Amino acid sequence: MRKSAKTRGKGVVGQTGIDQRNFGENMKTAAGAIFDFGKSAYAEVLHRQAEASEYVLEDDHFDIVHGGSIKSINYDRVKQVQMAPDRAKLVLDKGSLMIKPVAFIVAGRVRVPLGWTRNGIEVPFELLLQELSARCGLEPEEE
Repeated sequence: MRKSAKTRGKGVVGQTGIDQRNFGENMKTAAGAIFDFGKSAYAEVLHRQAEASEYVLEDDHFDIVHGGSIKSINYDRVKQVQMAPDRAKLVLDKGSLMIKPVAFIVAGRVRVPLGWTRNGIEVPFELLLQELSARCGLEPEEE
C-alpha cells in the first residue's frame, strides 16, 4: 500500500510535457495517495499492537502483556470459564476478563480466529483457552 501511495504521489509532482493532467485529476490522485498511505500506516499500527499482545502462562498465575502494561492474575482467582466460538470470558472472584483473538482471517462468510505463537509454533486460538481452563482446574462452559 505504501509503495503504491508513494508512486501515485510522485506521479502528481513529476508531470512534464504531454503527460500533464488538469488540476482536478491531480487533486484526486493526491487525495487517493494520502488516503492509501493513511490506511497502510493504520494497518501497520494494528499489526504492531497484535504482535505486542501476549499471554504468559506461569506455574501459579498468568500474565497479560499488552503494549507496555502487564496484568497478573492468579489461577485460583478464576471461578468460571465461559467459551464462545471466537472469545472466552473468565469470571474472576472480583470482576471478569474477556479474551479475544487479536485478528481474524475472513473469506466470504467464513471467519476464523488467528492463532497464537507458542514456542515458535502457531497453535489454534482455542488451545490457549483450553490450557488456561486446565491450569485453573475448571471445565470450560459453552455460552
